[in-house]
Amino acid sequence: VSPDFGKLLLCLVIDVIGSSSELVPIIGELTDFVWAPIAALSLRSLFQGSNVIFALEFAEEFLPFTDILPLATVCWVVETYYGDSQFAKTLRIGNYGKNNIGGSDVIDVVSTGDDQKEDFVNRQDKSKQ
Repeated sequence: VSPDFGKLLLCLVIDVIGSSSELVPIIGELTDFVWAPIAALSLRSLFQGSNVIFALEFAEEFLPFTDILPLATVCWVVETYYGDSQFAKTLRIGNYGKNNIGGSDVIDVVSTGDDQKEDFVNRQDKSKQ
């Protein structure tokens, strides 16, 4: 897989803007109230709709003194070079993103056969007696 350097550039911009609020002590933290949802929505869009990334980025930008963490860039590295790792699975990116096979939100439900349904009904009837 070839690295998407355009995506890396966007991640770096998101991280730099988020970290720049630390330069102005009190006013900078107030700007995080505006920047947190913008950054979180941007990262969710960049990383296949991952709500885990959304929540982490929102918390990182919203909580004081955590803006220095380059979460967007870390996510890019994980997705690009470690897309099949457990960390990527936790973040729901890489091979585990919504656009990939391992990342769908579909839950397999095993259908019960008629014999099992009948057995269940019979047990329910016996318990009522």
